[in-house]
Amino acid sequence: MQSYRLLILPFLILAVSFTILYPNFADRTLKIVVREDVYALPEADQKTLVNALFERWAKDYGKGSGWTIEPQGILPPKENPYYTVKGRFITSAKINQISQENQSFVSESKNKLEPTWIEETIRGGKSLSIKLGLDLQGGMRVVLKGDFDDYTSKLKDLYAKELNELKLTLNNPASKVEDKEKAKSRLAEIESSFDLSPMRKIVELEKAKMIIDNRLTTQNLTEPQVRIQKEQDAIEVSLPGVSNSAAILEILQNTETVEYRLEEPTPFVFKGQIADSERRMMDLGKRENTDIYLFQELVKNKAGKKAQDEFLENLEKKYNIPPDFKIYAMWARGNSAKSNLLPRSFVVLERKIALSGNDMTNAQPSYNSNSYGWMVSFTLTPNGAEKFFDLTSENRGRNLAIVWGDKVISNPVINDPIAGGRAEISGSFSEQEAIRLANVISEGALPIPLSVLEMRFIGPTLGIESIEVGLKAVAIGFFLVMAYMIFYYRLGGFIADLSLLVNIIILAALLTLMDFTLTLPGIAGIILTAGMAVDANVIIYERIREEIEEGRALSIAVTRGFENAFWTIMDANVTTLIAGILMIRLGNGPIKGFAITLCWGIVTTLFTSLFLSRLFMELAVNRIGIHHLNLRPFFFGKKETTHA
Repeated sequence: MQSYRLLILPFLILAVSFTILYPNFADRTLKIVVREDVYALPEADQKTLVNALFERWAKDYGKGSGWTIEPQGILPPKENPYYTVKGRFITSAKINQISQENQSFVSESKNKLEPTWIEETIRGGKSLSIKLGLDLQGGMRVVLKGDFDDYTSKLKDLYAKELNELKLTLNNPASKVEDKEKAKSRLAEIESSFDLSPMRKIVELEKAKMIIDNRLTTQNLTEPQVRIQKEQDAIEVSLPGVSNSAAILEILQNTETVEYRLEEPTPFVFKGQIADSERRMMDLGKRENTDIYLFQELVKNKAGKKAQDEFLENLEKKYNIPPDFKIYAMWARGNSAKSNLLPRSFVVLERKIALSGNDMTNAQPSYNSNSYGWMVSFTLTPNGAEKFFDLTSENRGRNLAIVWGDKVISNPVINDPIAGGRAEISGSFSEQEAIRLANVISEGALPIPLSVLEMRFIGPTLGIESIEVGLKAVAIGFFLVMAYMIFYYRLGGFIADLSLLVNIIILAALLTLMDFTLTLPGIAGIILTAGMAVDANVIIYERIREEIEEGRALSIAVTRGFENAFWTIMDANVTTLIAGILMIRLGNGPIKGFAITLCWGIVTTLFTSLFLSRLFMELAVNRIGIHHLNLRPFFFGKKETTHA
């Protein structure tokens, strides 16, 4: 009776495992939501967008999938602005692909895969589907390395003014002793911040990771994965289903920020010098020799940021600009709204940042019907609102420039103090530029510059082929192993196969519950797990056969066979487990994925081979009444024993 009662445990574990795995095989419902502005378009434009979606549906999305989509071939009504897709195996890669290829039609942020009742019950609506890696479903993987040399250089620039002042204090014989002590302490504090310890690098990488996460969220990508690779000072980003890699890379690497800087006080001495020089050139008919024309040529020829910075630095030397000020270009469009955004003049701003992007939050683009242009409204943090009020109170009549990256996009005069913590930025923005600026303010700037260390793009077709080949290999491998076990160990082989199936089901449920992302190396780990489980059963059955051949009763032979094999199996699995744990700790990417499946596979193998197989075997011998057990292959086995 004890053996029968013990059956409750594996049945309970199996029931829980099947429950966890159910969403992977259930019919799912996906809502593809249409953008609100589509309903304001002319009917012909709406028809074009609808036709484009359904052409892609016929050729790609729905082809051979068995999915249904409603309503068919028409725009859904405005009160229910979504298409309903029903079917099995709707992956995040396919959702991303539909969103990316129909950006002007589909509202990506509102697309939603409806949770099953099990996901609602167990996880409050969070997905329980097995996540597939890029090698299985296609997409982009990029490793971005943090440029800490550049980061340190910018830090030194940021503190340059303060460092000079502190050194002057230290070197000034007239300075008081206490002032010198304070300056010495502050100098040591600042200089220590230039020394980047491994822990400090990780902190900066964590900040960058959080910002990248936010940026990807606003791109409405399903299941992006962002990880830090400590060994390489890098951040790995995996984006299943992404096809527009250039646009995503630009978003990931963008280090732009928004700052407020005061322009030089009136009268604009330095700005006046530059304007006079430009005017003289124009009067001489040498427009192509003016500085603004030369700078425009650099921009048009895409000379790069470094060349533009060098040009502006040379201008500062040419016009003897003091170290506390810096030359920027004022960017605007020409008379036509469709003309390019280009540098149009130079302004001289204070180096000191009056208000940084960290003081702004929650920006939104909007269309100004009075000026017929796009603008960005934003909220200031409480600390930022206080700073902004003080800034605008103390500098009435001065110009306060708004700098986006290295571009001055607006340079309004401060007429009155601004309180309330809300402000707007107006400029020569297109809709896309206003959205981009709003995103920069809302998400913040990357703390460190990132360069591409490695980039891989895997097409969805290759991913599907990988899945098909992988599944075929697993199916054939399992069938051959199970057939061989039955051929060789007969009833014992059948029990081993049963345990093997339970092993794989429990392992899959565990990995699903842990939000593990399955990759090809992960599948290799599962296959290796199956091999180790078979090995364990082979060891057990060989021990039982030895006991049988020594003439022991069947029930005793089974008990002693499991006991004799126990430590051999434990030793083999524990040593592999130690190796697997080391791979998890020291490895990353595919190695880590392989090691995780291997380690959890060892745990499930120990449970199924040492507990479940023994339970089944003892039930067969002691309860069901199996009297003969032959552990030799068909056509070769002669020895058997009788239950005594």
